[in-house]
Amino acid sequence: MNTLLRTSSTLVSLASILLAALIVALEYLPDTTWGISLSYLMLFSPRWWALLVILAPTVLLAQMVKWQYLVWALTSVIFVQFQDLQLQLPNQQVGQLTILSLNNGNGASSEKIRLLVEEIQPDIVFMQESKPERVEQVFDDSWYSHCDHLCTVSKTPLEHQGSLSRETFGGWGKFAVFYHTQIGNKTLSIANIHMDTPRPTINALLHRSVEAEEFANLHFARNMQASLIASWAKQQIAFVAAGDFNMTTQENLYQRHLAGLNNAIDLVGSSINYTKYTSWHGARIDHVLASQTFTFTQAKVLASVGGDHRPVTVSLNFN
Repeated sequence: MNTLLRTSSTLVSLASILLAALIVALEYLPDTTWGISLSYLMLFSPRWWALLVILAPTVLLAQMVKWQYLVWALTSVIFVQFQDLQLQLPNQQVGQLTILSLNNGNGASSEKIRLLVEEIQPDIVFMQESKPERVEQVFDDSWYSHCDHLCTVSKTPLEHQGSLSRETFGGWGKFAVFYHTQIGNKTLSIANIHMDTPRPTINALLHRSVEAEEFANLHFARNMQASLIASWAKQQIAFVAAGDFNMTTQENLYQRHLAGLNNAIDLVGSSINYTKYTSWHGARIDHVLASQTFTFTQAKVLASVGGDHRPVTVSLNFN
């Protein structure tokens, strides 16, 4: 029996090493069929399994030797970080500029959004999966608004600078719409973002279907969209880009193109801040990014207003 327990203890430790190594490697996986499949399944599926792996060795403590305790400690750090946990101290300071971003599709309530706007008092609101009718239900005539598949609402006038279309990649609608607005004596560039979802690939994999060409085409579209947004950001002096990126910060595409931009939740968020929920898990795929000309003072994921996304509010100060 002792031999069986020692063998089990060793196998659990080795499995922990392999799983932890896989998590660390996610940011570097190649854009191949297996790399795409593994990345999407790991990042857009439940992550609580990693916590179960942490608990597994507890039933084998008596059989563990020194190297296994070290493995347990190191892999536990990786498994906890995999939950997308932010450990910044909560900051109650409201900055000079307040942003609200929400994907308000799939049953979001206009009345709840209106009440949220009254409570938060944002300066700019980025809305995805929205329509002009929704804007009219939530905002009065004192606001400036513009809808181009994505709706942007502001307390200051919006100067539409253009948009990027999914039609370039065989899709429909816009994945980025750009504006200038004047905040005091400063010109601010803003982008409302709604990139392609990885859902078709994930659904195919869950049904045990591997469609290499379809997987590659979708991944290429998402890669190009992230690249174009990053290229736009590099050309701006002061910018805020917010919305539904359909991308976690641990995905290789995010790391390749967007990791160099300041992410509000990463910098000043606290706790676990999932923005997209299903009935059995969550993920942080909605982001607020900004240039170095800003300092984030506050970033929160708020309670649901209906639908499957939760709003994100961020406060910033001009440097």
